[in-house]
Formats: sequence, C-alpha cells, structure tokens
Amino acid sequence: MGTKNTLLSKKDSLLLEKVILDCGHVVNFAQLEQIFAQEYARKSDWKRRIALIAKAGWLVRIKKGLYLVVTDLSALTMGNTSNLVISNALNSESYISFANALNWHGMFDQLTKTVDAITYVRARNYRFQSTEFRFFRFKKELYFGFTKERVESKVVNIAEKEKVILDYLYLRKNAAALSLILEKLRDYKHVFDFSKMVDYAKTYNLTTLRNLGFLFDTIDVSSDALYELAHRNMRGFSKMHAHASTFNAKWRLYYDPRVIK
Repeated sequence: MGTKNTLLSKKDSLLLEKVILDCGHVVNFAQLEQIFAQEYARKSDWKRRIALIAKAGWLVRIKKGLYLVVTDLSALTMGNTSNLVISNALNSESYISFANALNWHGMFDQLTKTVDAITYVRARNYRFQSTEFRFFRFKKELYFGFTKERVESKVVNIAEKEKVILDYLYLRKNAAALSLILEKLRDYKHVFDFSKMVDYAKTYNLTTLRNLGFLFDTIDVSSDALYELAHRNMRGFSKMHAHASTFNAKWRLYYDPRVIK
C-alpha cells in the first residue's frame, strides 16, 4: 500500500488492502464495518480502529458516511477518473455529463475543476479537496442515455456522446457552450450517431429541438426528422441564448452569428 503511517498496524494495513480489493478506493461506512468487524469482535474495537485510521489520514471523509481510502499520504489528490467514481458515490442516481463525459469519450482534453452530473432526485453540490461536484436536476423523463462504465473497481454512469450534446443544449444556453457544442459536432461528425441523437431529442422541449435542428443545418446533416418534430408545435419563437438577435425563419429561432462562424 505504499508508505505507512506509524499508527497503521500490519493488521489494519491488510484490512485496508482488503477494503480496496473488495470495494475500491471510495467506500461507505457500512462497507468498512463489514470488513473490520471480521477481525475485531467487539463493536467498540472496530469503531475505534476505523476512527484512528481516519485520524492518521488513511481514510479521508468525502461526506458523512463516505470515505476515500488513501494509499500514499504524500499524494492525497485524485485524478479525473477517480473523480468520476466519487461523483457517482455522492449520488448513485446520477450520470456524468458535459465536459467530463466528453473527456471520457476522448472529445475534450482540458482539465476541469468541476465534475458535473445529471440527476432526477435532490440536486446537492459538494466540494472535496480542490474539486467541486455539481449535480443538476432534470425531470425524470430526461434521465436516460447513459451507459454503465467500469472505472477502477466501480461502475459509473456516463452519458453517451449524443446525450451530452442534448444536455448542453437543454441546460447551458450561452455562447461559450454553444460554440463548444458546434465544435464537437464538426470535429467528431464521423463518430456521432445522429439518428440516435434525433431519437433522444424527441423527449426534449421545443427550444432544444430548434437549436439542434439549426446546428444540424450548419454542419450539413439532414434536419428533416427534427423539423417534422418541431413543426408540429412551431409556435412563437426561441432564442439560442439570451443575447441572440439574428432571426432564422425556418426554425423560428434567434441565433448568434458569432457561434456559427
């Protein structure tokens, strides 16, 4: 397990190794209890050992009842991949989306100080070490379009690349986000499943359909299916973002020419 603190006995070191082997680096108190109770018969004994190990720095509290098992006290920070595990542990009814999901799919290579996820239950944000874990609450009908991926020893819900685009359009209505979306649609046009994206878009609102259809036209992908969906309820108008001022009659959408240049 790397460098040991003097307060960590050989027995406790072996127990922590078993914790990591059985449960991974992110564990809840019940998992710790199950493993430590096998070696310490009395509840007071195993609770005291867990408390001492935590005090020594080998268990770092993420939130109440959830811990990070440290294997090297000189390197407590976690990489982006492990942050995905932490996010899913903080809220099991969630899936990773936005830049973190694009990173997973090899479409985004910038470091982020946040991990963003979608949930349909109570959305609460957390900070652990230097990372902010943000959860955005969507209606339950939009909680789909993700796969279960193996990250370290855990299963993490991560949005499919087609769903990431729709999540961006639905939630991030600003010029920077729209420019990023268009960039990814252009650069990775050959790997997106646009039929799937259209199918997923059926569940979203009219503004999202209009934006997606407009972007399809911009990158020369057929928008016929989207237009048929949107045209059934083509009332009023939408804005690509709050300051968009150029009108597109087909989609009845105010767009920003700076986004599509």
